Amino acid sequence: MQDQPQAASPRSAEHPYPSPAVGWYATGILAFLYWLSILDRFIISLLVDPIKRDLGITDVQFGILHGFAFFITFALFGLLAGSLADRFSRRWMIFASVSIWSLATAACGMAQQYWQLLVARVGVGAGEAGLNPSATSMLADLFPRDKLTSAMAVYAIGATVGSGTAYLFGGLIVDMVSQIEVLSVPIIGELRSWQAVFFIVGIPGIFLSLIIFTVPEPVRRNRAAISKRSSITADIFGSYRDLFSFISPRRRFFLSHYVGFALASTIVGGAGAWYPAHMIRTFGWSPSQVGLALGVCLLAAGVIGKLMCGHFVDRMYRRGRRDAQFRWYAVCLLLATPVGIIATVSANPWVFLGGLTLFLMLLSPLPAVANTALNLATPNELRGAGIAFYSLCAGFLGVGGGPIIVAALSDYFFDSTIGLGLAATVGIFCPLAAIVLMLGCRPMREVVQEAES
Repeated sequence: MQDQPQAASPRSAEHPYPSPAVGWYATGILAFLYWLSILDRFIISLLVDPIKRDLGITDVQFGILHGFAFFITFALFGLLAGSLADRFSRRWMIFASVSIWSLATAACGMAQQYWQLLVARVGVGAGEAGLNPSATSMLADLFPRDKLTSAMAVYAIGATVGSGTAYLFGGLIVDMVSQIEVLSVPIIGELRSWQAVFFIVGIPGIFLSLIIFTVPEPVRRNRAAISKRSSITADIFGSYRDLFSFISPRRRFFLSHYVGFALASTIVGGAGAWYPAHMIRTFGWSPSQVGLALGVCLLAAGVIGKLMCGHFVDRMYRRGRRDAQFRWYAVCLLLATPVGIIATVSANPWVFLGGLTLFLMLLSPLPAVANTALNLATPNELRGAGIAFYSLCAGFLGVGGGPIIVAALSDYFFDSTIGLGLAATVGIFCPLAAIVLMLGCRPMREVVQEAES
């Protein structure tokens, strides 16, 4: 990986930030790649029933496929990617990540057995692990601290558009290819309709990965005195030794952050995996109807919610609220609890969609506030590792455990009624996450003030 970023220097902290045009262009490109990752990640949620039918698996097995198989390598490779992003070119890290997850998504379309699809999903997780540590580290070097939440929110809109278009266009693609039970593809051979979907969404990413090279590698700023190492192995393990040494005297902030946002991720990640299946089973809608409704809902809620969050949280920060990210999201979690329960227990599709729109408007800024809070507190040399370690904690519950928790609650307590499983997940995890974040407000103020001094 050549094209290394500029070496640390005493002047890096004083180096002027890039022009707003450069910063926002880079944010747009990074958001686009985030969109692509979420599209590839969530398209599988529209294929629950055909995959279950053809591979003969249960809801819990699908929960493992959608969540845990993805999470394992997302977490492990994320630790590696986070460390490397702190020391090597972040552009090359992102290029490699996009290429890997795109190839793995296409490989999902070649699976003939459950274990093969499981392995391919592991590959998707491995590829996607490298994006966030590198992208969020770049954003922290492109924008001043009092504008960082807005930049993170715009970047996170990529996830919103990704999940929205996964439902919106994915539903149309599923309906289109499902009219033909088996497709014949040159060289590859015969494919089931759901396998063709993975090819359609995976192959373009291999070429789109090159777009990251239109973005300049920003100067690294806010560097600390972290020891130099002579090998990649030393870099990897040394990064986390340094990170844990940094965390130890500030453990109250980091514990509140990791636990609070991990609990919130259980709702966002776990519930999101089951919205399509809930609507198909409860309302009898087709994949294209579900895709259109959920796509519009997610796009509207996510864009509005994230832009509002970025505007108001940055405004709170400029007014001296150094715990703005924690405080804002804790209130959102409390407001979202009754809304989410009412929506998911309703047998009326329009009540569900209306409630879900408000629910997601409140909760969709999760990555923006979580990533910003970490980067405000963490020196440059540890930001990639810090984001990766947070992704491990949040992913364990949200990406890995969330879909399984919803499925288990549904299967074992509510006679396989997905809506009630969703409501129980919201009712348990939203208030818990809010309490943990509120307890972390004071430690966050102390840590951020220390970082600014």
